Amino acid sequence: MRYLAIAAALMIAACSPGVQVANAESASVKASPVQRCVNLGGSLEGPSEGEWGYTVRRADFKRIKEAGFDTIRLPVKWSGHTAKDKPYTIDPDFMARVKEIADWAIEADLQIIIDVHHFDALMERPEAQRPRLGAIWRQISEAFEGAPDNVIFELINEPRDKMTVRKTDSVNRELLAIIREKHPDRWVIVGSAGWGSLEALLKSRPPKDDRIILTFHNYDPYDFTHQGAFFANPPPPTGTRWGTRDDISRMKLGAKQARVFALEQGHPMFVGEFGVYEDVPLEQRAKWTRAFRETAEENGFGWCHWDFATTFKIYNQDRETWIHSMLGALIDE
Repeated sequence: MRYLAIAAALMIAACSPGVQVANAESASVKASPVQRCVNLGGSLEGPSEGEWGYTVRRADFKRIKEAGFDTIRLPVKWSGHTAKDKPYTIDPDFMARVKEIADWAIEADLQIIIDVHHFDALMERPEAQRPRLGAIWRQISEAFEGAPDNVIFELINEPRDKMTVRKTDSVNRELLAIIREKHPDRWVIVGSAGWGSLEALLKSRPPKDDRIILTFHNYDPYDFTHQGAFFANPPPPTGTRWGTRDDISRMKLGAKQARVFALEQGHPMFVGEFGVYEDVPLEQRAKWTRAFRETAEENGFGWCHWDFATTFKIYNQDRETWIHSMLGALIDE
């Protein structure tokens, strides 16, 4: 793989007399405009807002900002609110709601990432759905023309199935060209296939553009982070623990691979999702979360925890308070 080749080259150069070059351990990844982020999961990516446990509230933006976050990521199931026939019109009321939420983020001095989430038909029939996806992004681009830099776009959440690495690369280039018509300088987040995995990203060929951020998602090991999760099919058995020396080494190895790829590509790296299911013992949730957050920061990556207030929550809506051990795992006071 290319990331192994560059790692080897950097190590050889660093060991050669008279050669002044940073190796993969010390070279700096380009800074991401997103540093500390939380996903507003369970809101607009469900069939209807609130059905999956969270309705976006204006007051939450102030508390998120005051807690130390700089960005929120808004997962949006646009396909559930877009006509299936040409010209693939997005429901105006739904678009107005997304814009209202974006305005709340801007008001709170938070950045907001707007993505295309849960476009299941695209994963099953990419070519048939490409025109619809393109139309969705044209409408988003038009709706947010002139918006401040706080607004960041993310092309496709977790491509999978028939959205292979090669197919995703092609679709990414097409969508970026659409966005650049009205947003020549806006930051755009680009990932790859395999449910947004690092493995797929390392095989990808990101678009050639100076204002893109690379992304991957991390829930490894899945049998730990998703143990007992009712929506998993089947749910991994409960009782799995994390934190051995081997566990930590595997986490750090993945981050180093991502770091080398970011250096090779010359783009910032951003972990768009990571987290542990709420029923895992809190001490274990916090331990894994802190370890991954620190690993991401050590490698120069921005990050976005999944999620704010639903099944991977760091905020308890019933008590209207932060889960302090989880907030502390993410943001050192």
